[in-house]
Amino acid sequence: MKVFVAKTAGFCMGVRRAMDILLDAANEKNIGAKVYTDGPLIHNPQVLEYLEKRDIHIVNDVTDLSNSTVVIRAHGVTPSRRAEIESKGAKVCDATCPHVMRVQSIIKKYAAQGYSTIIVGDNGHAEVVGLLGYAEGRGHVVENMENIELLPPMDKVCIVAQTTQDRHLFKRAIDEIKRRYPNSESFETICSSTYKRQDEVVNLCKSVDAMIVVGGRGSANTTRLVTICESQGTPTFHVETDAEIDLNKLKVFNIIGVTAGASTPNWMIKRVVDKVRTYKVNKYQKILFATKSIFNFLIGSCTYVGLGAASMSYSCALLLGVQPRLIFCIIAALFIFSMQVLNHFANKESVALNEPARAKFYEKKQVLFVILGILGAASSSILGLYHGKSIFFCVFLASLFGIFYRLQIIPKSFSGFIRYRSLEQIPGSKEIFYGIAWAASTALIPFLGVRRDFIPALAITVAFAFSLAFIRAVVLDIRDIQGDRILGKETIPIAIGKERTKKILVSITLFMASLLIAGTLLGWISTLGYFLLPCIAYASGYQYLFQKRIITEGLLLETIADFNFIFAGLMAILWQSLTF
Repeated sequence: MKVFVAKTAGFCMGVRRAMDILLDAANEKNIGAKVYTDGPLIHNPQVLEYLEKRDIHIVNDVTDLSNSTVVIRAHGVTPSRRAEIESKGAKVCDATCPHVMRVQSIIKKYAAQGYSTIIVGDNGHAEVVGLLGYAEGRGHVVENMENIELLPPMDKVCIVAQTTQDRHLFKRAIDEIKRRYPNSESFETICSSTYKRQDEVVNLCKSVDAMIVVGGRGSANTTRLVTICESQGTPTFHVETDAEIDLNKLKVFNIIGVTAGASTPNWMIKRVVDKVRTYKVNKYQKILFATKSIFNFLIGSCTYVGLGAASMSYSCALLLGVQPRLIFCIIAALFIFSMQVLNHFANKESVALNEPARAKFYEKKQVLFVILGILGAASSSILGLYHGKSIFFCVFLASLFGIFYRLQIIPKSFSGFIRYRSLEQIPGSKEIFYGIAWAASTALIPFLGVRRDFIPALAITVAFAFSLAFIRAVVLDIRDIQGDRILGKETIPIAIGKERTKKILVSITLFMASLLIAGTLLGWISTLGYFLLPCIAYASGYQYLFQKRIITEGLLLETIADFNFIFAGLMAILWQSLTF
């Protein structure tokens, strides 16, 4: 079954900003302090559930707000409500969407000039309630065209819309209100994200057989997307989670479109898409599905990345100027395979959010992969010991380091003045240690197998292996930034932001390209250095494709990123065949 996903599906700028402000407040809170939201941060039950797990709660009438931080959600609040929160001793963090702030300022300005305000929106919606607070008691809500006839006489009128309103309804409402109240001022206050989302869903309806809209039933913009889809005559299914999808109802359709409300997280969209895509209808689709399942097994089981490690070991050996040995390729493959597999089990919650399809895959075969992961780690150590103590200690220490990486080394009693209790909690440690593991298993082991003295080629080879692995890890962390933030993880993109992270990746690729060229020119490494330059270009290429949203699917991005390791091995084989 074909699935087309709307590019605008998921968190909008305002929701993403509100989530960032909330999670920053949670990370920066003092010991004993509490973090609350004034009402549900967003209209999505699943996100709210994860926030509860992080001890972030919703304010109620009996909440003690002393020594606490209260985050005003993206919908905004009335001025009186904000004053009430501050009077209770809470620190206020304003996460009101900038688009909503603009509407608030328009209403406030015209209310001061004696204008009455008409808000085209959903009566009782949190955003509308907040906007009414700026109208100085002269605010009215219009939910449909019939409501306009019920409005009282007014001299001067300011017309605005809820930021997620249907623009076609708003336009018709403006025309009718101005007909009734000639002395009216209207303002385009529907946010651009809503425009794009609504336009895209209309166009998507024209090219699909049915639509699935993912999002909370209490979300106004989500239910509005459902209404728009239905108005196009397209069979539409509104679901909050993948568990609500009835595949039997979808079997009569060949092409399914998927969109989501502004408060729907990426992982919920992924789960829905994964479930629909795995549905098999006819013989052709079953064959296609079987082929795709084999490919997905190689990726999901980490067999593919293990092959990449073997390829990198082969390439690094030639870059070092030593003869590649099959045993060292096997050790690298087993070590990286076991590291990846066991990491998935150690990060179950993160995998469930960021890679739902893989999480289900490992859940079904949990015992098998735990055994394979342990056997892989043990086998790489035993093979290393057989071929030298230095190689054994290299593998053993790397494995030991991986174990201690997640252990709470600092006692809880010291948490008052030492923020990080484990290596895992240090911002950016995940990507750095991932790069070190690849450099040790693919570059250092071939070197230790034949010599002990330091040579410039070792530094270049280690840097090359580290760079490819580091770039791969960081790009996937940019993909997973939404889920990682909610779980409280501090990866490099979270710690310094996406834009700075991108600059770092560009700097690394340029530095590595320069190092390979300089090392070859100075005779430190063979002309293989030139042949490996395409690997640096390849890394830059998939970064660019991901940043431009040409690659959006998690598994596809990971497949392309991991192929760079295999690509390095292929380039090494090509160089070897041309020079020997």
